Amino acid sequence: MGKPAKFDYTQDAQSIAWAVLNGVTSIQNLHAFRNRVPGGARQADRIYPETREALRLIGEERKKARDCKAFKDLLRPFSQKYAAGETLTEILAPVLKGYRQMYLEKLGLDLTYEQITLLLIATDGVEQLEKYGYSVIGDFPTATTTRH
Repeated sequence: MGKPAKFDYTQDAQSIAWAVLNGVTSIQNLHAFRNRVPGGARQADRIYPETREALRLIGEERKKARDCKAFKDLLRPFSQKYAAGETLTEILAPVLKGYRQMYLEKLGLDLTYEQITLLLIATDGVEQLEKYGYSVIGDFPTATTTRH
């Protein structure tokens, strides 16, 4: 007689994914369960579709975690400078200097660093939000609303 199961893989996909992500069981155990089904993982998809969905959910959550770590790694040096007392303008100065030079040479605009920051957020920042299906929250004049 076999050992009793430590986890019921016939539950709904969210429960299975939660259990794997929180260490109750492992993804190896989930794959082993799927492979023990007569006919292998392909048959498991038909008999236990929630296991396939759980694998997809686990993959999504792990991708989110990787992306989150990448953003945190990117922000870490800037956050340390900010914690040391530097202003955002001082931290962003190398990039802002490049934009200032570009706007001066191409358009003849002599903008301050603060104006450049506002311009970038009002144009590129809003476009990025809209690209990902989000919108500006509150009253914020964007490049699309200020054109006549």
